[in-house]
Amino acid sequence: MKTIIKTRATPANETINKETIVLFKESFKYISKRQDASDLYQKARYKLIYNLETIFLNPRWFLVFLLGRFNFIRQLYLWISSLLSPSIKFAEKTSLFDRIDSNLVVKTLKRDGIYIDFSLPPDLLENLLQRIKTENCFAGGHPNLGFNILEKDEVDRVYQQPFYVARYFNISSGWSEIARLATDSKVLEIASRYIGQPAKYTGSSLFWTFPISGTSYDCDQQKFSYFHYDLDDFASLRFCFYLTDVDEESGPHLCIRGSHLKKSFFHVWNFFTRIQSPEKLYKFYGIEKLVTIKGKCGTGFIEDTFCFHKGIPPQTKPRLFLQLHFAANNYSHANYLDDRDPSSLKHFQE
Repeated sequence: MKTIIKTRATPANETINKETIVLFKESFKYISKRQDASDLYQKARYKLIYNLETIFLNPRWFLVFLLGRFNFIRQLYLWISSLLSPSIKFAEKTSLFDRIDSNLVVKTLKRDGIYIDFSLPPDLLENLLQRIKTENCFAGGHPNLGFNILEKDEVDRVYQQPFYVARYFNISSGWSEIARLATDSKVLEIASRYIGQPAKYTGSSLFWTFPISGTSYDCDQQKFSYFHYDLDDFASLRFCFYLTDVDEESGPHLCIRGSHLKKSFFHVWNFFTRIQSPEKLYKFYGIEKLVTIKGKCGTGFIEDTFCFHKGIPPQTKPRLFLQLHFAANNYSHANYLDDRDPSSLKHFQE
């Protein structure tokens, strides 16, 4: 079986910090070998390693991790942003979404954390679908496991254990369709008005999720099928689009309306996980706050992912999902979060 290699472009000034993180990881490996570690211990171990790596490699975002979970901090950030950017003016330009009322969208987002009915125009959708037929995605997000989606069955035969996710890379810098969306005047206006300052496009995520039974080869990717909230920044927004038909059996997106404004003590003070059980969330917010988003290929919505949300694992058909990320700041060391060194991307048969 082929060895999976995870690679990441590393700036020269990160070398010392990376070596320190390796020492931490090796130390924890040694400790775990010397004792019968429980599942809880393993989770705490990996979370500690993740936090240490974040402190060393991205201290600015670590402040978001520590403080961005508190709503009063987020509101304070928005208030300060409004003082520093009291009036954001947008020129009248043609948009892919001319029929959309940006005032209504921003008002709805501030109240609910989600806005539905923001679908892709047919011509852009068709161009995206044609592009996808020619590009490689990467099983489990591993850069040496590239394949065309038509090769999915062959990948499954080679690895015997199924993959849950396959991701596309370098779409912000290399796909004109994504650039057209990310620079659209209406998209930028909505993102900036919601964030409270000129929004920064930080990248896109485009990925397949596949029907599986049991544990996948990339089991770490299955965490996204549990209710959680994200900490992209003190203020952020995502524009989301289905690129396949999505019904109850093909992985609809779920969101708890209004949960970006209110969280319990345990939601914010648990620094080891932001995952919560649906039973506890429905009890706290009310089942009537649950939004299930289904729709035809091209269906879109806008979400503040500080809301509790998740993607249901597909049961019968795979789902292809596109997200454009906007935030007040870009904490990535690369230009975009989907950037990867092209020389590190390999086909799975290489």
